[in-house]
Amino acid sequence: MGKIFGIDLGTTYSCIAYVNDFGKPEVVPNSEASPVTPSVVAFEEGDNASVGESAKQTLATDPVNVCSVIKRQMGKRDYKFFAFDKEYTPEAISAIILRKIAQDASEQLGEEVKNVVITCPAYFGMEERNATKTAGELAGLNVLDILNEPTAAAISYGLNVDQPQTVLVYDLGGGTFDITMLRVENGKIQMVVTGGNHELGGKDWDNKIIDHVISEYCTASGEDSASVRDDIDMMGELELSSENAKKQLTQKEKTIIKFNSERIELTREKFDEMTKALLDTTMGFTKDILEKAAAKGVKDFDKILLVGGSTMMKQVKERLEAEFPGKPIEYCDPNQSVAKGAAIYGINLAAFSDAMKEDGSGEPLVDAETKAAAETNNIFGAIGGRAGKKIEIENVLSRSVAMRFVSGIKNIVMRNTAVPHHFEFKATTVEANQEAVLIELYEDLSDEVDVPEDACTKLADQELPLNPNLPADSPLDVVVNIDKSGLLSVDVTDASSNGKSTHIEVMLQNALSEVEKAQEKIKVTGIKLI
Repeated sequence: MGKIFGIDLGTTYSCIAYVNDFGKPEVVPNSEASPVTPSVVAFEEGDNASVGESAKQTLATDPVNVCSVIKRQMGKRDYKFFAFDKEYTPEAISAIILRKIAQDASEQLGEEVKNVVITCPAYFGMEERNATKTAGELAGLNVLDILNEPTAAAISYGLNVDQPQTVLVYDLGGGTFDITMLRVENGKIQMVVTGGNHELGGKDWDNKIIDHVISEYCTASGEDSASVRDDIDMMGELELSSENAKKQLTQKEKTIIKFNSERIELTREKFDEMTKALLDTTMGFTKDILEKAAAKGVKDFDKILLVGGSTMMKQVKERLEAEFPGKPIEYCDPNQSVAKGAAIYGINLAAFSDAMKEDGSGEPLVDAETKAAAETNNIFGAIGGRAGKKIEIENVLSRSVAMRFVSGIKNIVMRNTAVPHHFEFKATTVEANQEAVLIELYEDLSDEVDVPEDACTKLADQELPLNPNLPADSPLDVVVNIDKSGLLSVDVTDASSNGKSTHIEVMLQNALSEVEKAQEKIKVTGIKLI
């Protein structure tokens, strides 16, 4: 039986951890002896690619063939990255990163990395979660679960889950922002509400530095900014130096950025000034989450946990202190806590869940010795008060679930609804002698019932053949179920005598299968909500 690993597949940096023989989570350094690996892939001719720091440095010499921040594209079916006349999906690129992380850990520990829990932002929808799991499978890994990053961080932090407390997790990574309210009580970690933006993160602070440097350089040199930005080699080098400048300003009041022939000074005060709008955006999301939590009866919180490398910027903690005076604000091992928490959760999941007793090889995921340690010793000591007990997690939907009707696309389950969830409603056919209805499922970020089509992501569709000669407005019964493991199912039944039904499933944590459409040409129209 091998170890169970937690992997933080980050936007800018990734990390892998496991629970050691002393019951403590431990990060496995990569082949460069670093605890984190840049989530960057540099493609080369002949199907070769490098991953990590060497790939990141290639930005200065061959940026056009370097792919970074791929996490922002997860779940986008039409996105492709092109290098040397070949195209790569976000899942394929993420799989390359995961393979590098797993191979390095295997070499360091002398055993195969196979069984893993991979993390993702809490606000990731079905498509993004599906893509994350698919990436793990493409990398040859057995993905036991997809765990929300704030939950993983809370587990790693050592929250005493037997002591009631409410925690606001502010997670600002390199490319994504996540804000989540967690309620910890009675041995459970309950997600109250979550939100965020997968296109907001430390990279956007870097881009502000890039804009500043180009402006100062063009003023001093007289060059045109458009021509500077067209020089991909110069821009690749500037991307690296801007990230370094941001990191230096966490310790220094000013730094110097060398760009071509110019030395450009940047003070922390100037940096904070030109990135204020970005920080304001995170505060907007935070206040929105607090309002949604209050609407669900959670009107206060006990502390703020800072997760993600970008929370090391001085402006983040200073702003939160100003917004929430008197509230404890604590760093949660920003770069490693998510992977560690996933590792703890993984071994706990395998030890206490009957569904996780065996993997594809037929061997136990957790052997008798490890299981005994989990049941009697403090192998989960990082989870205060829960040694030898199963971690129970209650999640909410990060996206609303919608269905198409004749009157338009309408949300049938709103985001931040606790799962498991069961919902039934009535609908009707539209026309007399209608031969079938087409059931179309979507997800979106709207809190309204009516949703524009361009604000939705289509999840699946399936046809329901109807009994012949039905009159218009014949009744249909619709049943929606979302279970605790993340399985969304929708059953639509022709409520007439000898009614026919169709069943659609969408896994939040498994790759979507394409729905096969009927070969014969039949009349397909919509359904009406009543």
